[in-house]
Amino acid sequence: MAFPLLMANDGGSTELYKSLIIPRRYAHQYLKACRSQMIREIQMQPTTDARKQILIVEDEGLIAADIQRRLERLGYSVPAIARSGEEALDWARSRKFDLVLMDIRLNGEMDGIAAAQALKVEFETPVVYITAHADQETINRAKLTEPFGYILKPIGEAELRSTVQISLYKHEMERRLRASEAWLSATLRSVGEGLIATDTEGEIVFMNPVAEHLTGWSNADAHGRPLMDVLRLVEESTRATAKNPIVDLFPEESRPYSLVATKSGAEAVVEVGCFENLSAVDRLGWILVVRDIRARREMERRLMQSQRMEAIANLAGGLAHDFNNQLTVMLGYATELGAGLSGPERQQALEIQHAASIASSITGQLLTLSRREVVRFEVLNVNDVICEMQSLISRSLGKYCTLVTALGSPNGFVRADRTQLKQVLLNLALNARDAMAEGGELRIETSTIQITNESPASRLYRPGVYVWLRVLDSGEGMDQETLSRIFEPFFTTKKPGFGTGLGLSIVHSIIVQSGGYISASSEIGQGTSFVILLPCVGTLNGLSEVPESKAVSNGGDRPTTVLLVDDEDGVRRLMRCYLEREGYRVLEARTGEDAERHAQEYPQAIDILIADVAMPGMTGPQLAKRLSAARPDMKVLYVSGYQHDMLDPDALSSPDVGHLSKPFAAAELLARVRALLGAQAASCSDPGITADDRAA
Repeated sequence: MAFPLLMANDGGSTELYKSLIIPRRYAHQYLKACRSQMIREIQMQPTTDARKQILIVEDEGLIAADIQRRLERLGYSVPAIARSGEEALDWARSRKFDLVLMDIRLNGEMDGIAAAQALKVEFETPVVYITAHADQETINRAKLTEPFGYILKPIGEAELRSTVQISLYKHEMERRLRASEAWLSATLRSVGEGLIATDTEGEIVFMNPVAEHLTGWSNADAHGRPLMDVLRLVEESTRATAKNPIVDLFPEESRPYSLVATKSGAEAVVEVGCFENLSAVDRLGWILVVRDIRARREMERRLMQSQRMEAIANLAGGLAHDFNNQLTVMLGYATELGAGLSGPERQQALEIQHAASIASSITGQLLTLSRREVVRFEVLNVNDVICEMQSLISRSLGKYCTLVTALGSPNGFVRADRTQLKQVLLNLALNARDAMAEGGELRIETSTIQITNESPASRLYRPGVYVWLRVLDSGEGMDQETLSRIFEPFFTTKKPGFGTGLGLSIVHSIIVQSGGYISASSEIGQGTSFVILLPCVGTLNGLSEVPESKAVSNGGDRPTTVLLVDDEDGVRRLMRCYLEREGYRVLEARTGEDAERHAQEYPQAIDILIADVAMPGMTGPQLAKRLSAARPDMKVLYVSGYQHDMLDPDALSSPDVGHLSKPFAAAELLARVRALLGAQAASCSDPGITADDRAA
């Protein structure tokens, strides 16, 4: 009897071993040796790769069964044995294998090398060849499939174990490396800055999408090219071609350049930083960070513009205070002269008064555009504000554009800031002027509308009564894409340097802050229309409609006492003249300290304090605070050339405190005084309007 002992068989003519015939007399010794070997293998510990799925591809059944038995004793799972390359692919498509042990010589049209290549392409499954061939031609052909190892027949136990373990470990490391490379690639591609990596020769090995966009080169086209063939940098100051940043920049240094896209010719302002790409022992190349700084430059330019505007505003504030003091004197005495003259002399006085009024409006507009005023809501007539701005808007439009107004609903009042509403009208007028470069018509219309719960407009606006204001120009109009962005901050269609893009965004903010709505419609060649809806608070008699009368407080014969404080002698004397002519008793002081002394010495009540805001030493608000402790019923009227930061907006909301901007006419001063004293309070036909609404 003979016992075959399989050593190796690849099915070819180069078979090393087929079988070894053992004589009968050696059978006992052979079985004993096999039993001892099996005991030793069973006693071996399972590998750390237990339950890994391994596919055996071997057309010799006995050899395949022997390998299967050995692998299972080592702790691996061998769920299938394939006898051909085609069968191996079928098994791989039906379940996942961690490793394939592949015989090179297989029956069928597909040998082991072809099957290994198909498994690599389709599944990236690692392959270890089992072969008795060691000729160079076979090895070279097998190398192309990048196998994870070779096991030569006959197969040794230790060799099988170590090769399988190393192959599985190597495949796991490669899987992790691929995952890490994919993560790194995704990270670099998602970075918002351009990244260009070069080798030690300065040739490009990687570019992310941002760098592709800036340079106009794709990563594939740029790969292997010298850096400066792709990255065309120009010095900003000299417009000369820049040196290679790898050579010119210190490590981690950044410098601004102009970058010209090689293929499109488009130019961008960028900041380039250069960093060494170092391994633990050697330099691998360089990494360049290309940052598009056009948006940052624009923000820096806007910041500088804002800082310049703030400086101008501070200068304007100081000048306006002094200038408005002089305008107050000019306007006041021109009014007085005009009242006592006739004929040509009266006309001359009126011209002086008119010129002073224009100068006052210019100063007010300068302060408005510099946004120096604190927001003060009051009940006002939109038509009155339009009439106040009509002259300025007409001049702003130029000689080729005309202003037409159609003002309705004279009794419709809204709650808004007068200065801000003027700014809205001026900004819309200036935008209309720019849209009518060849001339045209700007039309301003007002009316009162009511939106009910049943009306279609209630889906967009809160039901109620609104003052409707439309500003319509006959300009060139705009397309829908531009129209959808006109209220965005910093969006402008003007050339650089001709607009900040803040005008309409400020208009939008003001209207929304006032509780209203604004919308725009436009078509190319059909002009642009802005419609504003402001909640109507009813009808109101303004301060100018309050009858002039001799104001006497407390219902007795004691004249109303006014403490008048202003460091400008001409302004103070003019206000004293106005007040005494109306029957008020005036205590006059030049400084806050003098006024405090008068208040301490005066034995009777002081009904109202009229004080300039900015004075040397003690300011108007400081004086009012010091006097209010002893005279809590005293009203306060601040007068100033512009709205100071020292004025508390909360204090101005009190019905006992008012503010009057210089220059002012006598009637306006007296009306404010009467309103604060409450001698004849402004009447309101709408019972829903409160005393706060009536306070100017």
